[in-house]
Amino acid sequence: MRRGTRLALAFAACSAFGLGVAAAEPAADERARTQAEADAGDVEAAFMLGRMYRDGVGGAEDAAEARVWLKTAADKGHVRASVLLGLMLMAGQGGDADFPAARPYLLYAAAAGDEDGLYAMGLQFMEAPARTAAPDPGRAIFWFRQAAAAGSIDAVYKLGFMSLRGIGTPADPAEAYGWLLKAAEAGDAQSQIIVATMLNEGQGTQKDPKAALVWYYRAKANGVVDDDLEVELLKQVSEDDARAARTEADALPGG
Repeated sequence: MRRGTRLALAFAACSAFGLGVAAAEPAADERARTQAEADAGDVEAAFMLGRMYRDGVGGAEDAAEARVWLKTAADKGHVRASVLLGLMLMAGQGGDADFPAARPYLLYAAAAGDEDGLYAMGLQFMEAPARTAAPDPGRAIFWFRQAAAAGSIDAVYKLGFMSLRGIGTPADPAEAYGWLLKAAEAGDAQSQIIVATMLNEGQGTQKDPKAALVWYYRAKANGVVDDDLEVELLKQVSEDDARAARTEADALPGG
């Protein structure tokens, strides 16, 4: 689940249904009740109905209808509806992709401090289609910093990756390592494998093959595998250190 665009993860961050529907109440009945409340003008119900249509809860998936109800809620000031609608517009779900149409909704959510809205504003400047606007990584970094401060691990990863590669900012491996380590500690598998590589190479931090192996095993447990890196690291440590690295990796949070 990575990352040419982190839009998918930002989208997933607000996609789990989790609306607390009583187990005894069939989803179809809940959708019908929510539909009636939304038709009567209930803003929260309009937001919930949009999610139901998008996720196929209580009936068929219908991204176009999801856009309708999310827009209804967003136009009445619902922050989470604004985020979800903006992300759908950017991704082209339920209609054509439309970055300019998404921006005011995401900006509204960002102004309210919503971490997904802040993160998506960064994506607006990183990934806008060329026909819409030229990418502006420097402005993207501004929004990613705001999102990171609000708790977005996706934004923390972006800041580390951009600092490592010198995208929108001068390359700074030490700063990149700090960001990526923070994301790795939060359980981000891609950050974990990059941290392992940086520790192996002594890039932005002191070279430490055993610590690199710890993070490699943590990344591997989370589904990111690099056989060449694993072989290289195992050649540099003792069997005892390799076993200890596995134990330390298993004890890390974010598995």
